[in-house]
Amino acid sequence: MTEPSLWTNLASYSSDTLEFFTVSALFFVGLLGTLLPVIPGLPLIWLGILVDKVWAWDNSVSWAFVIITGLITLVAQVADYYLSYWGVKRFGGTWRGGLGAMMGLFAGFFIPPQIFWIIVAPVAGAVIGELLGGSTVRAAGKAGVGTIVGGIVAFVLKIALGSAMIAVFVYLRFQEAS
Repeated sequence: MTEPSLWTNLASYSSDTLEFFTVSALFFVGLLGTLLPVIPGLPLIWLGILVDKVWAWDNSVSWAFVIITGLITLVAQVADYYLSYWGVKRFGGTWRGGLGAMMGLFAGFFIPPQIFWIIVAPVAGAVIGELLGGSTVRAAGKAGVGTIVGGIVAFVLKIALGSAMIAVFVYLRFQEAS
């Protein structure tokens, strides 16, 4: 049996280093995305987990972990929209305000500058939806405030889930490596 050549060792080292920096970058940008609404934070964190699994295969986390974090990511993305609706309803708005908030959140992704419109458009959508439904300006304003509250809850949820996904990944990955 022969010793691996210097080039084989270097290629292995380079591949491991590239994988580490790729996954770390996805995690970093993903966490940044939980703070900045224009970057899809949790999907990028999950992509980092998937990249590690495909790249490192046997030295990575289990496929069950990849699937579970994928489902968590999917549920969190749906919850992001739902929590805008929930906030409107919680503050006395109608289904029209909730629908307006969700439509505003979706539209905010396409109106530059997105970082501004992803915050403002759901509030405007809730207020417009309530006013079109015959609500008073005061009731429409309360629905708009509810959208902000729902957005804050979604923001905290995404930060918590993103941080937890990375922490558990790192724990399992280093546990698997040892």
